Amino acid sequence: MTSDTPRGIQTWIHYFEEGAGILWIKAFLLTVCAAAAIVAYHFMEARNFMAPEAMDQAQLGRNIAEGRGFTTWYIRPLSIHLLQDKARAKGTDVNAVLRTAHPDLENPPLYPVLLAGLFKALPMKIRHGVAAEPVGLHRLPPEMAIGWLNVGLFILVVVQVYRLGRLVFDPAVAFLAAAVTAGTEQLWRFAYSGLSTMLLMVLVLAVAHLLVVIERGERAEARAGGLRQVLLALLAGLVLGAACLTRYQAGLLLVPAILFLLLFTGGRRGSTSLAAVLAFTLVVSPWLVRNWSLSGQPFGTAGYALFAGTESFPADRLERSFDPKLAAMPMTEPVRKGVGNVLSQLQDDLPRLGGGWLSAFFLVGLLVPFRDPSLGRLRWFVLGSLAMLFLAQAAWTTSLSEMVPVVNSENLLVLAVPLVFLFGSAMFMMLLDHIEFPFPLLRSMTHAAAMGVFSLPLLIALAASVIALPGWFPRRQYPLAEPYRPSVIRELSNYTPTGSLMVSDIPWAVAWYGYRECVRIPLRVQESYKEDFFVVHDYLRPVQAVYISPFTANSRWHSSFWDADHAWFNFFLDVSLRQRLPDGFPLLAVHGPSYVSAGHLFCAEKPWWVRPANR
Repeated sequence: MTSDTPRGIQTWIHYFEEGAGILWIKAFLLTVCAAAAIVAYHFMEARNFMAPEAMDQAQLGRNIAEGRGFTTWYIRPLSIHLLQDKARAKGTDVNAVLRTAHPDLENPPLYPVLLAGLFKALPMKIRHGVAAEPVGLHRLPPEMAIGWLNVGLFILVVVQVYRLGRLVFDPAVAFLAAAVTAGTEQLWRFAYSGLSTMLLMVLVLAVAHLLVVIERGERAEARAGGLRQVLLALLAGLVLGAACLTRYQAGLLLVPAILFLLLFTGGRRGSTSLAAVLAFTLVVSPWLVRNWSLSGQPFGTAGYALFAGTESFPADRLERSFDPKLAAMPMTEPVRKGVGNVLSQLQDDLPRLGGGWLSAFFLVGLLVPFRDPSLGRLRWFVLGSLAMLFLAQAAWTTSLSEMVPVVNSENLLVLAVPLVFLFGSAMFMMLLDHIEFPFPLLRSMTHAAAMGVFSLPLLIALAASVIALPGWFPRRQYPLAEPYRPSVIRELSNYTPTGSLMVSDIPWAVAWYGYRECVRIPLRVQESYKEDFFVVHDYLRPVQAVYISPFTANSRWHSSFWDADHAWFNFFLDVSLRQRLPDGFPLLAVHGPSYVSAGHLFCAEKPWWVRPANR
């Protein structure tokens, strides 16, 4: 036994009251509370997927797991246009692009591959399970599994914040930053959203940690030839490349990272920055070459987000276009879009960064110099990262941000939240150190109260769910996110034969829940030979069914719905109110009026849902 091991009852009492045992007690209580919070949030607050990107990447990961390669069942008219242009350049049949598996041109590969590994480990019944309605949770088993995966990544984020805080500050700052990160309700929503945000946070924190280690080892490594610094810079470049292959915009973080290496790594600045750039290039280049060989664009359809939301392509018009004619668009439109988004982000997104109040301490702390130069240098990296993410978010914002505000893949500023909380915690502890408390317990109580205040949105959400549990009060939010009804989408999709092609206003949900290939509704039903439904049905591949969901059916009535771009809303009205299909429309079987009245219009090639009486 060591000398620190307690002996006798009195020694044990002292060990657990004032000795090292109190740390074990605190760690145990924190672990129990954290586990209880995770379980409570998972079963009472988490909802099914709301972001189209989450369903898109989930079905892509499932396709990879089932041996179909990096192919998608969510088919964009814009991606058809790019594949046809490439086929035309090669001299092959432009109308054959839908006769084989459709390559995904929208998503970078890392997160779908991670999901594919998860699906490989899951039993088949969980991989394809759909919750029946009505049930208490309304959540799919595979979505719950993806949620647990991202919660694991979220826990890793909290651990990384604590480790980085101990490296650059002290245990008190590290603990506060980690606790507030774990108690931020907005981050919990991201963890259960199915998006790649948690994976990106892990990678961003890893890069920050590597840069600090490189900068702090400058003098020691200068005597050793700087080899360790170069290797760490190489690793940082690899991690940045992985971040870019998780979300393309994250590749812009290479800029502040290279500036950090050039300015703060002494005589090895050239070799470290070159190593990082080379590693980044080696990781990213093969995927960009793949996109270029398929579509003629290094980022596939994702690069066109710069032009989405402009005057020429409002809302989702660009993605639904078979012939976008970008050359005719004035190049001032993307600039106007970016400037407008910059103003909006300055007013809304930056002040509420992370959905918590600790970010305010970060902004105030920008005026306070640090004695340790490493802290000031890391802060410059954080500011540079915020600047690049801010500009990228302004330029790449599309209609996805309107469909699901805040918790979407286009919210890039949230990636810097853990680093912002770290410096905000340091500023708060600095202010706390200037207050004279009459006794130590009051300081600890103030510290605990601050963590509670910073985590108040999460605490209120959990408390509201617990209060509603007996059924005495209504739930804060319904667990099933509208307009998605997994059981309805699966039922309607299953009416079509296996291998059928569908057209829908929510193709991401049909691909994920319905397990069918689905083209996003073109701009028109039957008005233009280049932009309508018949481009797909007559020339590319026969369509077996059209599904219009409450996403379109429950849209607000206003004059713009009578424009040509809202022809599918008019289509829904014609079928549901007048029982009239467009002339020559090939899908004549319409599912029952109960579905139509609920906003689900399903037109099929045949009435497959009708069963003979003797069956």
